[in-house]
Amino acid sequence: MTEEAAERTFPLDIEHDGIRLALPLIAIASFVGLLWLLGNLLSGEESACLRVIVAGGGALGAMALADSLLKRVWKSGRSLRLKGDKITLRDARPKRLSEVNFDLAQRVNVLAWRFTVKRGSPRAPRGSILLALQLLQDEESAALYTLISAKEADEALFAEFIQLMPRSAVLQEKLPLRELAQQRRLLQAEEQRWHEGAEMRPQDFIALLEALKAHQVVWTERGG
Repeated sequence: MTEEAAERTFPLDIEHDGIRLALPLIAIASFVGLLWLLGNLLSGEESACLRVIVAGGGALGAMALADSLLKRVWKSGRSLRLKGDKITLRDARPKRLSEVNFDLAQRVNVLAWRFTVKRGSPRAPRGSILLALQLLQDEESAALYTLISAKEADEALFAEFIQLMPRSAVLQEKLPLRELAQQRRLLQAEEQRWHEGAEMRPQDFIALLEALKAHQVVWTERGG
């Protein structure tokens, strides 16, 4: 195995808050700038609608270009490294510098869950599937997730992922005791994902999943 194959580093949170804040500002600035420029080039009330349409299209194009460029150069500061039997999550953000390590040669507990996105957004269209993993070893824990389309939700590949029920259904406690305990654990893990989870690109998430399956990890409350 080559050194390149033995070690892979994946960026986390490529659509981080900084980029999400910058893109609308870039779109607004582009629209205003193009509208001003076109106002100097095209005069007359009859061209006003054309100027708005062209400026709007240009602003959307500028935002799409900025999105692609910013994702390449503006990293979130978090990354995941796979090297042999080791998984390392590194956070290089100011005041949050930390490193969490998992040794796949030792016992690692993995909790996996999934749910369908009900309220759509540009990042997570309605009907897409959120897949999440919680890694636990000794005192260390980490939550990782990705978003895929329903068509990509391969049941064989994601067989370990348990369907997360709505919180309201769990709180009513009308489930069998075993399933109720399972769902409570999933909700606790989902809380960690919501507050501090790291998003991975789908292809990177699958690579991590394959690495876990290649080792003797323990799938907690294994789905079926």
